Amino acid sequence: MADHPSVQARTFYLNEQHELTRGKDRGGGRLPEYAPADWASRGSRISGSLRRVKQKIDGSTDPLRQSHYFLLANPVDSIEKITRDKTKAPPGGVATLVEDADFSSAHSRVFGRLGVDLLRVAEDGSAIVHMRPETLDQLASTSEKLNGAGRREQARWIAVDKFDLIPRALKVDEEWLEQLKKAQEADAVIELQPLLTRSEIDRIIRAIADMLHHAKERISGTGVDFSGRQWLRGRVLPASIRAIADELFSVQSLHSPLISITASPSKGAPSAVAPAPATAPGVLPVIAVVDTGIPADHVHLAPYIRGAYTSPTATFNSLKGHASFVGSRAVFGDLNFDGGLPNKAPVASYRVFDVNLGGTGFSEIEDKEVYPALRAVVATAPDVRVFNFSFDTRLPLDSMGEVERAEYLALVQDLDNFIFQNDVLVIVAAGNSPPGIVPQRSYPRHIDDPHWALGAWARSFNSLTCGSVLGKLSAGGLATQIGWPSPFTRVGPGLCGSPKPDYAAPGGNTTDAYVSAPGLGVWGLSDAGLWEDRIGTSYAAPILCRQVAAAIQRLNSVCEKGARPFGVTVKAFLALTAEPAIEDDGAQDFISRTIGLGYADAGRLAAPQAHSAVLIWQGVLADKDDRAKIQIPIPLDWLNNAERPVLRLVVSWDPPVNSALNNLWTTRAVNCRLHEQPESRALRTRNLRHASPYPLIERRYQLSKRGTDDLWLLAIEYEEIGEYNPAMEFTGEQRVAFAAELIDEGKKKASPQTAIQAMPIAASMTRLAIPPSVVRTPVIVKTLG
Repeated sequence: MADHPSVQARTFYLNEQHELTRGKDRGGGRLPEYAPADWASRGSRISGSLRRVKQKIDGSTDPLRQSHYFLLANPVDSIEKITRDKTKAPPGGVATLVEDADFSSAHSRVFGRLGVDLLRVAEDGSAIVHMRPETLDQLASTSEKLNGAGRREQARWIAVDKFDLIPRALKVDEEWLEQLKKAQEADAVIELQPLLTRSEIDRIIRAIADMLHHAKERISGTGVDFSGRQWLRGRVLPASIRAIADELFSVQSLHSPLISITASPSKGAPSAVAPAPATAPGVLPVIAVVDTGIPADHVHLAPYIRGAYTSPTATFNSLKGHASFVGSRAVFGDLNFDGGLPNKAPVASYRVFDVNLGGTGFSEIEDKEVYPALRAVVATAPDVRVFNFSFDTRLPLDSMGEVERAEYLALVQDLDNFIFQNDVLVIVAAGNSPPGIVPQRSYPRHIDDPHWALGAWARSFNSLTCGSVLGKLSAGGLATQIGWPSPFTRVGPGLCGSPKPDYAAPGGNTTDAYVSAPGLGVWGLSDAGLWEDRIGTSYAAPILCRQVAAAIQRLNSVCEKGARPFGVTVKAFLALTAEPAIEDDGAQDFISRTIGLGYADAGRLAAPQAHSAVLIWQGVLADKDDRAKIQIPIPLDWLNNAERPVLRLVVSWDPPVNSALNNLWTTRAVNCRLHEQPESRALRTRNLRHASPYPLIERRYQLSKRGTDDLWLLAIEYEEIGEYNPAMEFTGEQRVAFAAELIDEGKKKASPQTAIQAMPIAASMTRLAIPPSVVRTPVIVKTLG
């Protein structure tokens, strides 16, 4: 029988009172040792290639040809490294390790050491880089003398083989060009290179305008991405697209407009109108619905619309109804009217902020308008911290052409960095497979079918991705077990093999033809105020939003005035307390790639469980040389009483990212170590859920029953593992949080609640730490000079 305490269960909040003096114990690393190389030949090749590229760019008509050099860096085939590691070399000897030169991860930092800006890494491993004239001249001169240079100088060049011009194929998808009619203008977006000043951007725009000779060619609009990169939109002939790509090196890419679609394949039959709310609600938490627009006079939702933003390019189509359905799920939750509509209106527990980014086509989202919308909402409505994205790219990311894929990754990079800057929480629907497409291998063996792969937005590191599960059983449905993934939900992994989706919520079922039918969906409201059942991950995402918003509301109550809980604090707690939608040891890969951790549940913040104790901490690491040292109460009385004492730990952070790092994505990795004593060695453990470099660590520590102190120590720090986006300057500040649970996994299930509450330290474990006065993390765009 479980040993439950006589005291009321609590959640314990750690703060600055429970931290030891900040500091750094780690020393610096030594220079790697490489096998001998033909540096005379390599140096001559690098130097000669730099001078040839410079000559060709100088001879172009690009107005910035002698101010900026955008070129291609090619990697060496492989790198040979000498090691004396006892596990890899014979006793007393050395071994040679051969590794690939990888500009997208391990060797991305070679460019920073050379004074070169890394902009993008192509599929073939080459890197698009930027350098100033003085840097190019210096590197050409230095590389020519590499044969006589020291080890440190040679190490700076270890991964670089030569430089070249950027080929057109890395600026324009040839398949898209071939589809365009020769004499007909096409909608195109022209992306300028980053790191340009306003005056330089004006010169490039004038140069582009001069190249548009046909009467119907024109520039119709312009904008700026979060990273500061300028873009133009207009009607352009294919011949002009080729000319701009070949002649203007200050243009990064040209592509068709970026359009996502709402993540809902079809809808069921409408029902009757249910009663509307009689009175307007009081103060309720807010969820921003970034979608196709909710009617301002909606019969059910109007009283719950906190505010609205409409992009300049947005249209409103009353036949869409997607945003209303999503909004109703956010406001009212996962209701079930299969047995008939109620006699009174459902009770609302949330409000919505309507963000209309609707495109001209049915269920389209203008992707270039996402950042301006987020910026506007955060600036005018700081209480809005939860954003629902029930849309994603039409094609899976891996099915796109290289240029289109790179542009979408740039948008996802901006989303992640916006989250890093503003500490908001974004929930993205995992997306749906195309209606009526039957996989080659039937459900549930379909997870490797390319039609089911994730799109771009769902792969964001700093957001949470929501898949769909079956919340009820209905006749005619393909999936037949509650909690199993919906057959249409898109499948991970995410970027760099990351564990996506993160969570799941009810979103409906399909027939065996992979289409919707009445009774298979979840319930929500149309634009006309009709209750309908529809299927889609669009309608699962707002249910996850509700749990996120509930966690924020509860954690707000344990913050000092003027402070607020971090988004990473919410993420850590929800990951620690998530409930698996299904448990099947034989289907772990299927489960993790479709529904992640399962159901997020903020309820344990309001109703802590008696058999365990949850501890929560949040803080800011000032820079990579800062180490937080938090005291963790693990009472000896409980350790001695428990049969199998365990500490479960989840650490979360929201790092800046760089889309050029194809095999890293993130630029920072957090490390944590648990010590029984400050001077003792860290406990060994295994990661339960940590697909590096995804910013979430989950660990399980088997605790020793021979403890000597009630207070253990958790040390947290971060290291820089990749180059930052060169167009932006990021401060060293990094938000980080953890949620931990003490639990007895033995038959006795001894609770730690009584023992912890009896400790003197318990009186101070009632609030979260007070963060720096500015919650936003400063991010400076370099292009505004």
